Amino acid sequence: MTISALHAATVVLLIAAPAAYAQTYRCNSGGSTYLSDRPCNDTSRTQIGMYGPARSATPYSSQLPGTPKAQEFVKYLPSGCASIVEAIRTAPARGVRGDVIRALQEEYNQKCSIEDQEARNQLRQEKSQQQQIKLAERDGAMKERQQSKQRADQCGNMREVVALKRKRESELNSMEVTALRNLENTYNERCITR
Repeated sequence: MTISALHAATVVLLIAAPAAYAQTYRCNSGGSTYLSDRPCNDTSRTQIGMYGPARSATPYSSQLPGTPKAQEFVKYLPSGCASIVEAIRTAPARGVRGDVIRALQEEYNQKCSIEDQEARNQLRQEKSQQQQIKLAERDGAMKERQQSKQRADQCGNMREVVALKRKRESELNSMEVTALRNLENTYNERCITR
């Protein structure tokens, strides 16, 4: 059974469903009694009730299985193959018989085996690229943290040296004072202005 035949059968069932729950009326006309699915024209009608499957107070107890999550590789399939996969995926939840599902699987295997492999390969490549991007981002963030820590350590060391040299500035010769001023400038450029 093809997908279009399944769709046609579903439409027929949906159209026929309301008629299965129609009401029945007992009408009198000229001394004779008859049953009708439409209200009687006169006031001598009696509503009998409903015919068709009996409605129970509790819903049907046997639930159909849920629909599984769509597989990711389907987005890379051609539309014809993707629609067969979708029909197979949703078939149990729609109450489709097992033999119909097997026929759909056979049709998919015959028509879409190469496309299936290509779609799965594309998905693997995409995931691999995403993983590489995540690793590169993680490595970049880790490198940035390390550089930031290294800069903070350098700034801390320069601050300590400047503080020690300032305490002893009166004892420094002119070259050491020049070196202290250069270190202060370097500290200000690297650590203060950031």
